[in-house]
Amino acid sequence: MIDFDQYWADVRLEGSSGDHDWDRLPRQQTVEANGGMWRIDWIRYSSVGDALIWGWWAYPVDQAANGACMLWLPGYSYGTPPADSTCLIPGACTFCLNVHGRMPDEPYVNPAGREDYILQGIDTPASYIYRRISQACLKAVEVALAQPEADVKKLVVGGMSQGGALALIVAGNCRAPRLCFADMPFLSDVRETLSTSSSPIYKSVRNLYGQDGKRAQAVSDVLSLFDPLNHAPNVHIPTWMSVGGRDPSVKRSAVEKVYQALGSDIKHLEFFEEAGHEFRPEMNRAHTQWINKMVINSREA
Repeated sequence: MIDFDQYWADVRLEGSSGDHDWDRLPRQQTVEANGGMWRIDWIRYSSVGDALIWGWWAYPVDQAANGACMLWLPGYSYGTPPADSTCLIPGACTFCLNVHGRMPDEPYVNPAGREDYILQGIDTPASYIYRRISQACLKAVEVALAQPEADVKKLVVGGMSQGGALALIVAGNCRAPRLCFADMPFLSDVRETLSTSSSPIYKSVRNLYGQDGKRAQAVSDVLSLFDPLNHAPNVHIPTWMSVGGRDPSVKRSAVEKVYQALGSDIKHLEFFEEAGHEFRPEMNRAHTQWINKMVINSREA
């Protein structure tokens, strides 16, 4: 059996070693969304194993920056989520990553059922792809807070699907974030979900081990290291979560378990009865309200 706490202590230690270099590259691009306008720069930084991670940094140009910074983590994809109404908050900055280390303008494409990476390195906890992805996300916290527009007391971490799971992992392993958004978090209650979900991603995992019960146990042990359910007790900051009633990938019962396990007393779970695995505009509106209440106007800010 894998020692969860020791594994993540090793992940944090390994991720904190090495260079902390980053570069910000000005770019002549602006985006208008949610009643505001942002300038977009590129950021690149080194992560574990000298991996070069790229992302974009959006900062408001039509109003004064309020110091808040959203670290918005990507869904299950190759590429980078676009800078749009999904993740831009009026007055705040947003930092978004391509966790595979590729250029930030690579198209945002879901590879499920075609070029799944969920299986990469899954045979051992040390080699599994989500280990280095998580380390890239944790390093992104340092990079975000190093930007001149960011206030160290106003960092927010969030994401949808895979991004929601990564947000909970970051919040459970780093004290810097003040607020967490986890919309429809992927890998929730993964041992149960593996046997019940119709998602192509989980089907690819089941196809890997087939009827081999021993390998099935080993695979689920590795996946459980990244299950939001196991990180939730370590999340002690205000957390907003959501789930869809028609979501084939993330079941309501799984998200409710994660929600109940959260270490925070300030939390909310929004149920979108008619939603599948999809972004809803209500999510961004709620994110904006919570950032204003919990971060911008908080007495602790």
